[in-house]
Amino acid sequence: MHEMSALEYSFITAELAPKIVGKHFGRIRKLGENAYRMKIGTCEILCELGVRIHETRYITEAEGDKFTEKAAKELDNARLLSLEQVNNDRIVSFTFDKGALVFEMFGKGNAILVRNGITLCAVKYEKWAGREIAAGKPYSPPAAPPPALETSDRYIIVSLMKLPFGKEYAAEALARAGIDEKTPGNKLGSGELLRLEQELENLRSSAKPVIFYENGKPVDFALARLSRHKGSEARACASLSEAADEYYANVELPNPEAEKLVRRLEKQKERLQELMEEEKLDKQKGDFIYAHYAEIERLLALAKEGKFEELEKLGAKIDKKGKSLEIELQ
Repeated sequence: MHEMSALEYSFITAELAPKIVGKHFGRIRKLGENAYRMKIGTCEILCELGVRIHETRYITEAEGDKFTEKAAKELDNARLLSLEQVNNDRIVSFTFDKGALVFEMFGKGNAILVRNGITLCAVKYEKWAGREIAAGKPYSPPAAPPPALETSDRYIIVSLMKLPFGKEYAAEALARAGIDEKTPGNKLGSGELLRLEQELENLRSSAKPVIFYENGKPVDFALARLSRHKGSEARACASLSEAADEYYANVELPNPEAEKLVRRLEKQKERLQELMEEEKLDKQKGDFIYAHYAEIERLLALAKEGKFEELEKLGAKIDKKGKSLEIELQ
């Protein structure tokens, strides 16, 4: 399923801001396990943590939880002062005159209610080496991504992933520039780097919402006609919210049970690989013992006869208390 990128959050905040800034907070409700819908003015904004934020026209069954109850109480009738993308990252802040709702959309996502720079509550409380989300603690977002491309001996696609675009757009820029994703960044010439930077800028400056269809069904959306969807029907949309709303309303949702089975299969594959490695190591040990069988038999016979001095002359380390014998064989 499509997870919105930093470039798309930049576009969606610019798209929604004129419609909702200056309007008043109406309500917030929880949808399912990981999504929230709030009303600002007459707009219904849907946020599925770690996946998407956009205006929606679909009305779905909603309920409350501790986070929505606290947010509704603190932001009751609050006026929206700004809607911004934070640090050019997958973070969106709805700043009201009574506090801010910050949606962190990377990973599995999080929603944080902040007032005067202090966290009042959050969907999840988390802690990292230099950052913490906890009630009563100052809120600070992660460090901003680098402003420009920094190449190294790693694949160029890896370096591009650090920029505020997203993997889809990084891959598209490389395709348009005629550069293989697995080319080490430090192997690119100045001309190739210039083409790549121009394509990245083109994607940013000419961004227009598009939704892709296959057999009449929406299969993806983007802010450009992506090369990987060249075989699909592409339809321009009036807004990114419209494209996202249409796609997510028709996308086949993941099956939790199927996903659980897939994860179990992956773990079993990992364990099988471990067992194969252990089997290989055990075989090597067995082959080694077989190759030195006569020598090992002699050492064991000396140990049984109590000829420890002779064993020590052969380089053996003897632990009489522990009744063990250690010797290195070549």
